[in-house]
Amino acid sequence: MNQSKTFNAKTQKRKDAKHYFASVCVVGCLIIAGCIPAHVPDNLDDTPGPPVVVDDHVYQGTVFNARIPDGWRIITGEAQAPQSVIFVAPDGKTLIRLITGNVDENAVTVADQRNEINSVTLADATIVTTVFSSPYSTWASYLPAFEQVRDSLSSH
Repeated sequence: MNQSKTFNAKTQKRKDAKHYFASVCVVGCLIIAGCIPAHVPDNLDDTPGPPVVVDDHVYQGTVFNARIPDGWRIITGEAQAPQSVIFVAPDGKTLIRLITGNVDENAVTVADQRNEINSVTLADATIVTTVFSSPYSTWASYLPAFEQVRDSLSSH
């Protein structure tokens, strides 16, 4: 004897909907749980660095201050490294770098550009290395900005 089962369509839809909703909830919870790290990543501890203030075209760090040329961008140094800053000219290629301490010249020169590296001793005996890198074609036009930045260096 062949027995056939009949189901009420409304009841069947509700049962399927409950199973579907439960499945979506379980999968959603698993996805969310997978996104939460088991511990705080180490790199979040390194994020905060020394304070920097930019006010009225003056960069003020914890070790030195310097005048920022009009229209130049500022890139601060790494949080765990000694204070440094890079000023980037509007051409995006010319750089003025100010780095606390003496540095290896080979590490700071830009290939295919003219580079000038000077050490400046501030009033508190802090040494700041100044690096000017510019394409040969724009060297003369940006050199005065570098000289102004270098001459504006002062201890904090």
